[in-house]
Amino acid sequence: MRLDRAGRAAAVLIAWAGGAMAEDGAGFIDRFKEAGAAWHVAEYDFDHPMFDTDWQKAQAVFGDGLTLALAPRTNGLNRFAGASVRRETPTRYGRYEAVIRPARGPGVVTGFFTYTGPHYGTRHDEIDIEFLGRDTTVMNIAWFVDGRMTDLRVPLGFDAADRPRRYAFEWWPDRLRWFAGDRMIHEHLATNGAIPTVPGRLFANIWAADPSLAGWAGRAAPGTRADARVLEVRFTPLGLPGAPPAPRKHPDFITPP
Repeated sequence: MRLDRAGRAAAVLIAWAGGAMAEDGAGFIDRFKEAGAAWHVAEYDFDHPMFDTDWQKAQAVFGDGLTLALAPRTNGLNRFAGASVRRETPTRYGRYEAVIRPARGPGVVTGFFTYTGPHYGTRHDEIDIEFLGRDTTVMNIAWFVDGRMTDLRVPLGFDAADRPRRYAFEWWPDRLRWFAGDRMIHEHLATNGAIPTVPGRLFANIWAADPSLAGWAGRAAPGTRADARVLEVRFTPLGLPGAPPAPRKHPDFITPP
């Protein structure tokens, strides 16, 4: 039987929901009342050309939400100590949400993303929400497929660092969608380019960019201190109660410049 494009997409979603849910992880909501076994907090000096940041557990504070802090350090590989938390269980298709107040400051980056790569024995697939502290009226969105990155900057129409707000991305077999509140701000279709397919681990972090990335993130001055707040993280797998509805054109869709 020959299917049109919509029919093929529906068939993919039906086949996925019927047979692959187990490999995409269970849904969860975490408001970070305490540090639990579900999250790993990084503690090591980080040798990476994009980062001027080592990871320290003391920079991630749990209790009535999660505080991710960035501070100078003098005895590490890099100039700053930041925080990175990682969900231990890989997940894939569904809706990822976080209530975040990102950090301000040139060179400071607040991230919420899924990642997998060679460290986990896979190719590099990734989906990102990032806030660049140099201009928190813009959301930086990105995705990687086998290490190949696509990224965009999307104006929000408000300053994300003013207060915590809900942000989300949806990962479907045939599309990616990003949201600020209830408003969809970008959609990428598989018909226009590849979609990540490998289950990834969910991260939230704060870091200072290496000075070589000053054109993208700005340059963190010596002595820079900043913090981001994450009040809630939520994952709803596709096909479960509360999961996002079938893909459709959102009335508030905005095409980024």
